[in-house]
Order: sequence, then C-alpha cells, then structure tokens
Amino acid sequence: MYTFKPFVFMKHEVQSMERPRGRSGHRIVCDHKNLYSYGGFNPCIADSDPEMQHDPTWMSTKPLFKEVWKFNLVTQQWKLLPGRDKMPNELASNAVILRNNILIVYGGTAVPFGHSCSNRLYVCNVDNGKMHMVPAQGDLPEPQYGQALICHGPYLYTVGGTTGFEYTCDIHRFDLRNGIWETVYICSGRDQNEPSGRYRHELAFDGKLIYVLGGGTASEAFGFAEIPAFDLGTNRWLTLNTYNDNNIYAVPEPRRCHGSVQYTDGKTGVTFVVISGGYNGDHIFSDVWRLNLKLLQWTCLRKCILPCPVYFHSAALTPEGRMYTFGGIIKENNRIVRTDEVHSVWLTIPKLSEICWEALIHYYPMTFRHKSQDDLLHIGVPLKFVRRLEWPVMDAEVTSGISSTRSIAAE
Repeated sequence: MYTFKPFVFMKHEVQSMERPRGRSGHRIVCDHKNLYSYGGFNPCIADSDPEMQHDPTWMSTKPLFKEVWKFNLVTQQWKLLPGRDKMPNELASNAVILRNNILIVYGGTAVPFGHSCSNRLYVCNVDNGKMHMVPAQGDLPEPQYGQALICHGPYLYTVGGTTGFEYTCDIHRFDLRNGIWETVYICSGRDQNEPSGRYRHELAFDGKLIYVLGGGTASEAFGFAEIPAFDLGTNRWLTLNTYNDNNIYAVPEPRRCHGSVQYTDGKTGVTFVVISGGYNGDHIFSDVWRLNLKLLQWTCLRKCILPCPVYFHSAALTPEGRMYTFGGIIKENNRIVRTDEVHSVWLTIPKLSEICWEALIHYYPMTFRHKSQDDLLHIGVPLKFVRRLEWPVMDAEVTSGISSTRSIAAE
C-alpha cells in the first residue's frame, strides 16, 4: 500500500538501461520534472571496463565525466544529453544553478586538481543539451574550484573557492545583462569578521544576506555555531551566532563537501536551509539538519537520515519540496566507493494533489512510460502532471541555440 512518508528517504530504482556511472564532485539541480547532473569524477573505473571503452569522450577525459544527464522524476529514467563536445574540461567541483531551462555552470577543475582551474561561465539549454561559453569582460575572478554561487536579480555572485593551493572567501559578481565581472569584496584581513578562505562550502540567501555554510580546506572543516554572512546592502561581513537544537543542545559538526538545499515556507514566509552528509577529514556524516534563517535556529531532523554516510555528493530540491541526492563517496567493506544511487525525501508537506500524483505513479508506473499524452489526459490526469513526463519535442517548439544571458537576467 502507498503511504506518504515525509522526512523518510527512499531509493529510486532506475528504469533505464542508460544511466550515469558512480561519481563524486558533480552537481545536480532540479525543476518540476527532471533532475540534472553535471560533470563529476571517478578514478576507480578500470581502463578495461567494456562499457566505457566504447565511449570516446570518456576515454579522452577520464577520470572526469564530460556529461550532462537528465533523470525524469516520473519515469525514473536517465538520459544523456548531447552537446558534450562544447563542454569545458574543468568538470569537478563546479558551481551550478538552474534558471528556467538554462543550466549555469561556473568554475571547476580538471585533473590533477588545481593544475587547471576555470573562471569561465557556461550555459546549457537542458531541453536540447546545447552549451556554450558566455563572453565575459571586466575584473574576472581568479580561476578556482569548489566555489559556491547564487543568483540575485541580474547578478550571479560567486563566493570562495580554491586554486588547489590557496583558499579564499572573496566575492565577485557577474552582470548577466552586459557580461561584465565586478569585484565585490576581497578578504584582506582589514575586518575581523572576514571569514577564513574555504572551498566546498554551501550558500544560503534571504534577499539581503549571503550565508556561508561550512566548507574547509584540505586539512580542516568549518563549523556552524557561528556563520559568516555577507550583507549586500552594506558590503560588509558579519559573524552570526546560531542557536542549538532545543532537544539535543547541539549544532551540526564541522564539515565540507556536504549537500544543501533551501526553501521558503508558503504559509509563514520563513526560509529554511537543509544540509546533509559531508566530511570533516575523519568522519563521513549521514545526518540532516535544518536551519531557520529568521531565528538562526538549528534543528536536527533525527528521523531523516541519509541511507548511508556520504560526501562529495550533491543535493537539489524540487519546487514542491522534495529533496533529491545523487552520487558521492561512501564506504563499502572499508573501501572508498563512488555511488550512482538516487534517493529522495519530502522536506515539506505538499499539496494533496501532489500526494495523489505520487500515489498514482506508485500504483501504475508502467502507465506513465507507455501511454501517450492524449491517453493520460483522456483518463483524467491533470495537464500540469502530464507535462512532467518527457515527450518528443517538435522542431518548431525547439528554440534554436542558447537563450542569451540578457533574457536570463530579465527573468
């Protein structure tokens, strides 16, 4: 019997022969109907692997994946997007966000890590896989990887990162309207609130403050009792004290390479950030924590535990409030393994129609893999749910090329 279970992880059984290999250092994003995975790294795939031997792109880029994958959330089928020839070579620890149907990719590293880093911005149309580099001028940031990215109005803000040798928490922004980079803040030690340099941290944003969550260097991980926050109005760093979980009198342990998602409660307007997993140099985490950005109060979601401890994974949230995780590094029989598993968990209670939709998929999965749009509409499936499946796109409906950054900024 189907039962709606919020705050409980479920594993997704992939229903396609085509699927990505296990990886770490990739990034994922979600929209209403798909999960998208960009890049990644796996040095454990043997040169004699018969499947990979027949992939000329992999053979030229190994152990990095020059790939954008799409996972349909209804049919649970993976599809590799075309356009791999236009992707950059720096494919690990990029910063990635999704705006409408445009995947925005910044930074990243090739291998060996740090020897070739990127400060270029790429956009990919997730409908057709077409990708190109965005021309840029101005004061470009130093090429780095492990930075984090937010979008605010017409600007992309990048925070922190590493060259592989030095770590920063500097802030730059890119104007999507004119393609110009500007320096916002360089941490030089002039203010005691400036945070330590770091990589593989995560960001939260409430429209005014950029919150920096965790991260670290090759030898340390930063904690969550105090959170650095940058005020866009005053261009100054703040140090914010957070409050313990009232039930266990604790905050998350320091970590880097964790997952993070953000959502706003529709009734209260309060913004929450949820972090999952991560690594502190010794211990791999499986816990999940929620931060109320209004109260700066941590809550350990004790029933919401990752299926196994994992780091260098990636997490993303659907607009309906379901968090997905994919990939990452786990331990199996004391061996380091890169997983290809997809898991999800409801972090909010969605509308009743969403619960009914989930139940329908549970009971009739084959219906949504083999019926036509007209068939589904005829039996009463609402149009908004039918649109979440992948249907062939008529040529007239495909927008040629990539949407300009000006149109992204306008949206």
